Amino acid sequence: MIDMRRLCCAAAVVAGVLVTPLAAIAQEKIRLGLLPFSESLAAVIADKQGFFKAEGLEVESSKFDSGALAVPVLQSGRLDIVLSSTVSTFQAIEQGLDAVVLAPGAIVRTAPPDTTTALIVKKGAIKSLKELEGKRIAVNVINSTAWLHAVALLEKHGVDRSKVRFTEVPFPQMNDPLLNGQLDAIVQVEPFRSALMATGNAEIVGWPYVETAPNTDITQYIALASWAQKNHATAAKFARAVSKGAQFAASNEAATREINQQFTNLNPALKDKVLLPRLGTAINLKEMNHTMEMMQKYGLLKTPVDLSRRVFTP
Repeated sequence: MIDMRRLCCAAAVVAGVLVTPLAAIAQEKIRLGLLPFSESLAAVIADKQGFFKAEGLEVESSKFDSGALAVPVLQSGRLDIVLSSTVSTFQAIEQGLDAVVLAPGAIVRTAPPDTTTALIVKKGAIKSLKELEGKRIAVNVINSTAWLHAVALLEKHGVDRSKVRFTEVPFPQMNDPLLNGQLDAIVQVEPFRSALMATGNAEIVGWPYVETAPNTDITQYIALASWAQKNHATAAKFARAVSKGAQFAASNEAATREINQQFTNLNPALKDKVLLPRLGTAINLKEMNHTMEMMQKYGLLKTPVDLSRRVFTP
């Protein structure tokens, strides 16, 4: 007679061998929208260094030129999480997006230089910012976060912004028009700023973000509140992995520069020259509210947005 107890035990052992490995490699999938800039590095590093995998997450990433373009895709349900600029986040919530902030992205430094924008002119063109009245200044998008901080900087230095002629030019295309005299000043970011300064024909006359909003969150990872509530454990794992990515960047510069060069398609000659962003590990609600107040002041937000209940708690 067959010993049924031994047979059952053997079957259980075989089942364990077959099932356990599959369970161990099973991963939760996240559809993530990133910006094609170094501000996305915390998540990119989390992927490259296996921090997402260690949390049991499989992350599928897509790139968007701005948070304003990524947020509607999030709202449609085709993405689970997006990296958004603070300005885009506040505007989307004001317009009805039920979103929560999962984790910080990049943070403004308290002193220059910084990866955020610099106000640049041709060398020797002006002696004070007041001389920019009546001049042509390029920003990537009018009423964007770059525009907001540029306007705040000009006002801080006594410039009447109604006398400034803002024009829209994409970051990659700003440098040549400045150097050939088609523009009087540009609001430029890395890595294009480093390329411009390397010519020796330009000078930085102001740091809009650093001078008007030091320590503020520039970008953050957001999700729909309904998704975060339904997938609370997954959201917590994502936030934890992104924080590890930020910590890695702070202590592994060489590896971070390599990842940054690959992700942003940066000219290899600039890999070790460009400034890397300051990446956050905790959401700074106080400083985000400071940005909100600036937005109200300059007409980018009609009513206050209460973020106190929109910060994800793991």
